[in-house]
Amino acid sequence: MSPLRGRRVLLTRSHEDNQRWAEALSARGILPVVLTCLATEPRPEAAEELARELALCDWLALASRRAAQAAALLLPGGLPKRLRVACVGTATAAEARAVFGRADLVAALGTGAALGAELAAARPRPARVLVAAALEGRRDVEDALEAAGIEARRVAVYRTQPTEPAEERLELGALALDAIFLASPSAVRGLLNQALPPAGVPIVTLGPSTSEAARAAGLSVRAEARTRGLEGLLAALHEHLDPPRKDPR
Repeated sequence: MSPLRGRRVLLTRSHEDNQRWAEALSARGILPVVLTCLATEPRPEAAEELARELALCDWLALASRRAAQAAALLLPGGLPKRLRVACVGTATAAEARAVFGRADLVAALGTGAALGAELAAARPRPARVLVAAALEGRRDVEDALEAAGIEARRVAVYRTQPTEPAEERLELGALALDAIFLASPSAVRGLLNQALPPAGVPIVTLGPSTSEAARAAGLSVRAEARTRGLEGLLAALHEHLDPPRKDPR
């Protein structure tokens, strides 16, 4: 039996993202506990830049479901008919079809690097791609495109922020948590704005920047994901709970 089954894991993302991860954890027999630590909002100040850049591009690459939602809000007149739409995964593609009526390319692996690679291999080959993404989000799509010699422009169509400090922070000790997942530095701030994490609960982080933010905030990081997303966090927790045995030789 997996050492993760029956464990109680605190999720610290936005409401919608927590729900998606909670469903995935429940399907594995893991008990999710959700705490909204992040809030997202479109950036209305980006509307003019988005329209201007789209007029010069032949593809729009959507780096997340939220990027599709925010771009649609910033483009009340819709997309130019000639423009093709590429999506980072199936959830983003579903949102793109809902708000724009199309999703011409969907990255099978559901990552920014995969989206960039599939766009680079598309025929006809893109000349210029606009990437709609989060403010301070990862640049995996652009990096893959630029490595292939394709010009990529980025417009931050939304921002993610920590939730505001609560008047009285939650005591999490009574929840009998087995781990706390932190997927970004903003989630660290949002968690501490909302709650008092118990000292003995393992903190599992998504990457070095999140680990650095957690340690700077006085949290003890027990495991760090080597790969992106929920799968990376689960793998890190699994290894923490059941470390590989050392070769006695």
